This record gives sequence, C-alpha cells and structure tokens, in this order.
Amino acid sequence: MNVPAGTLTIGGLFVGLAIPTWHVARFMIAHIKKRDAILEGVKGLIPLAAGIGYGGLATATTSGLIGFATGAITWFGNGAGSLAMWGATGGETNLAARSNAADLTGQGNLILLLITVAILGAWKVIPKKAKPHMHQGIVSGVLLGLSATLGGAFAAYVIPVANSWGASLVGSIA
Repeated sequence: MNVPAGTLTIGGLFVGLAIPTWHVARFMIAHIKKRDAILEGVKGLIPLAAGIGYGGLATATTSGLIGFATGAITWFGNGAGSLAMWGATGGETNLAARSNAADLTGQGNLILLLITVAILGAWKVIPKKAKPHMHQGIVSGVLLGLSATLGGAFAAYVIPVANSWGASLVGSIA
C-alpha cells in the first residue's frame, strides 16, 4: 500500500502553523502576570513539541498505515485550512506550498516504527491533560513536516539521522 502524504497547500500550512501559534500565544499571555510560574507552564508545551517532532518524522514515510494516516491528515488539513482561509480572507489557497523531498529508508522506517511502539506503550501513563496537546502536535507536525521550514530541517538533519540509526541497528543485529 503506497499512499503518499501528498503536497501541502497554503490552507494546510495555515492549520499547521495555527495549532502551535494558539498554544504559544495562550502560554505567553497567561504568563505576563505570573512570571514566576513560567517553568511550570512550559511543561504544558512539551507534549505539543513531542507531537510536532513525531508528526514531522512520520511525513517521511509514504507507505503503510503511518503513511496513510499522514496522507489523510494532510488531506483534511489542506481542506479545513483552505475553507477557513477562503471564508476569512476570500483568498486563493490551492497553491502548493511544498511536498516532502526526503524519505525514510527501510532502516529509517524501523526507527519510526520503534518510536511509534514507544509512544503507544507509554500512552497509558501520559497524563490525560497532555494527550490532546500531543494529538494536536502530531497533526501540526504532519502538516509542517511538508513545509519548507520544519520539513527542510527534518530533511536535512532528522531523516538522515533516523536512516543512519536504523542502518546501525540493522548492521549490529544482522
């Protein structure tokens, strides 16, 4: 099964950027008066950042259930963002912002699958309050993983490291 994640439209980029913008803005405004509690508030952004990281890495696979899920998230994100932008600004949103240029190798997919297993295994002990932030982070990461900014950073640094770690793991075991 080969379902590519596709391309990111400006509408999808809007959704991918809107999620962390919403959380960071709420964090910043909440801590204008309570500057002493800023470290406590940062803990609320960690699940969001972890989700963005996982979602960004997940866009590098184009097949299987994870590839299908990233394609579906991209499709829905593009549609929802385009509808929101068209309704709010009346502008054109179907311009393709970017598609992912780097893919995980088989060994890199092994690393992605091990990270997925770790997340699923730890899901019960993740605090209930953090789970929605992680979900939203994954959606944002999938959409931003196709953007030039986060996607470019992942293509340049994270994806080669995942491929290298996978190759090292396979080479040391096989």
